[in-house]
Amino acid sequence: MSSAVISTLYLCLMVQLCTSVCLHDSVQRDTHVVSPPAVIPQTTRIFRRSTTWAPHLPLRVTPWYLPGESALLTPSQNTQLQSAVREVTKIISNMLSVHRTEGPLLLNRDMNKYCRSVWGDPSLLNYKRCGSRDISYHGERCLDVVIPDSHLHGYEVWPMIGTEPNHVTLDGVGVPNTDFMLYVRVAQTEKCALQPSVMAYASYCQLDHSGRPVAGVIVFCPKRLRDGVYQHGHIVQVCLHEILHALGFSSSLFDHWIDCSFSGHMCSSRSRVANTDERGQLRIYTPNVMQRMGEHLGVGSVGAPLENQEKATSSHWESRIMQGSILTASLSPPHLTSLDPITLAAFQDMGWYGVNTSVNTRLVWGKGAGINFGLPSTCQERLSGFFCKDEGNIGCHHLHLDKGNCSTDAFMEGCRIYKPLLHGGECWLKQENHESDEIYHSQSRCFFSNLTKTMKNEKVKGRCYLHRCLAPNYFQIKVQGSEWTDCPAGEWIEVKGFEGVLRCPDGRLCLGFDQPPVPTSVSTTAPFYSIFPQISAGIKVQLTIPQNLKWTAEKNKLLTEEVLGVIAEHAGVQRCFLYASTELDKDLSFVLMAGEPNNCPPNPPGSSPHSTFMNLIDYPITYESPHFSTVTIRLPFPGPRNVLSQVGLILGCFGVAFCAILILVVCWCKHRARTLQVRDIYHSQP
Repeated sequence: MSSAVISTLYLCLMVQLCTSVCLHDSVQRDTHVVSPPAVIPQTTRIFRRSTTWAPHLPLRVTPWYLPGESALLTPSQNTQLQSAVREVTKIISNMLSVHRTEGPLLLNRDMNKYCRSVWGDPSLLNYKRCGSRDISYHGERCLDVVIPDSHLHGYEVWPMIGTEPNHVTLDGVGVPNTDFMLYVRVAQTEKCALQPSVMAYASYCQLDHSGRPVAGVIVFCPKRLRDGVYQHGHIVQVCLHEILHALGFSSSLFDHWIDCSFSGHMCSSRSRVANTDERGQLRIYTPNVMQRMGEHLGVGSVGAPLENQEKATSSHWESRIMQGSILTASLSPPHLTSLDPITLAAFQDMGWYGVNTSVNTRLVWGKGAGINFGLPSTCQERLSGFFCKDEGNIGCHHLHLDKGNCSTDAFMEGCRIYKPLLHGGECWLKQENHESDEIYHSQSRCFFSNLTKTMKNEKVKGRCYLHRCLAPNYFQIKVQGSEWTDCPAGEWIEVKGFEGVLRCPDGRLCLGFDQPPVPTSVSTTAPFYSIFPQISAGIKVQLTIPQNLKWTAEKNKLLTEEVLGVIAEHAGVQRCFLYASTELDKDLSFVLMAGEPNNCPPNPPGSSPHSTFMNLIDYPITYESPHFSTVTIRLPFPGPRNVLSQVGLILGCFGVAFCAILILVVCWCKHRARTLQVRDIYHSQP
């Protein structure tokens, strides 16, 4: 392990500033990888795609828990772990798809293990077949996990001359409905014992004919799970990070990435995926990665930076340039970490997967900052607004959800950032105020400020105040005891009744402009389902697809998950808030519900729940699905706005009826008056 990683592990142990550090590269070097016998590793491979006619279907990850090891955790801890793994497999299934092979998944055996010698004479009938069995062979392992024989292909041993084998081990039954087998182990291994900042680690151990990983193992350290500090969101985050390595984002697999963009049915290996630029920064240079990285920095195509290591290529993005990505070596807390578009682009360029680009991804760090952003020579400059200079100062994490401490670590190479405080810095979490003018609330954010009601000359630091969005990148703020005050992005403002100033961040808040106004009187954060009572009661979702498909339960599930993701994105809420309480009906409808947000991290800045749900009821969503062509989503169930509309319609109908009756009464009275007058005239005549 490099000295940088050791230093970081020590730093995490002493000051507990990071959630977890990843050991994938060192673990993968210790993992024996098995490929199909037909695959011969070469610098260049050209091969025919398998099942070219088959569509991309969601990647099915099947967890397999080692029997007996659950005793290391309590029943509730086991339940929590398995719940987190299930959530991660759903995220991956929504994110990645593959050309599936028919039948159950069967893993390969390593011929070099079960076979002691191979017939090497080309003139023999059984040339290249196994000639004698190694009696010490006791099956296959994936890292330290023994793979069950039922998951493996069989093997044969052949005589020098003859058409019948001397020994036959039959194929196992395989694992049905699986594209990637994930062996889950809970064990206090040596790595767990020596490195207390590690919650889990993973590697892949089997490849298919194209080089795609089809099996891997993830090891969870039980002591970390038993600590109680790392809850559902932390386990999900670490598990997702590690499985993404096992699925392909691994330096040891860069040479296996393929290019299937040719017309026809052929794929080939890519040229060198990673290379060092003129500044000595290691980068991935593949088409989609370069395009997304360039768009992010606001420049032309540019490679995405990998962590610089002394002796080996890293499997992590460079922390100085990719803070907040799920694939940096040191993970921030879950609510400050997310999937990012550059990571999705990397999975596109692997060549094995279809990637759902509608997955809600974000990367705020370094957005539009230019080609020189994050270099050790430029990170000391204050112009970008992302780095800090004064060690120990309390400021704001770049997402402004938390207060942060200006500090560095071994991955930052001397650059300093505002790392979230370990305790008490969560502006979005209701808690006792540390300052009289601060407000801790679900809609509070961190602002650089020295506001005070006294004449005291306060130092500018991070403070928590309410905010509400009025337009993209335009918002108001509220200090305890103040009125709502406009906060033009990028400017310093004064607040009536206070001495000092406050900085309005630019390009960090209200990016999605999906946030409800915050009431003047601050109370305990209302649960999500109380904000949208109609959703908690259930809203019917009606889908329309202008094509005839042969529907299966699998396609129903895929469409439902895809639609939930689209609704969440349009409504400005996280996917984990929503679920379908009913299965997709024959008429392509289901009931949408809002769940408890306990297991969801807070929403990104500017993307809190909004009345956008009500807009969805009025205006259908139409999007292009990678699996189902054009899909139209309608919410015909009456939400609050529709209830008001219906009440208005009813009142309107009553009003029209009342007016009609009134007119009839007036006309009748006039008619009667005229009749009486005529009668009076008639009777008065002689």
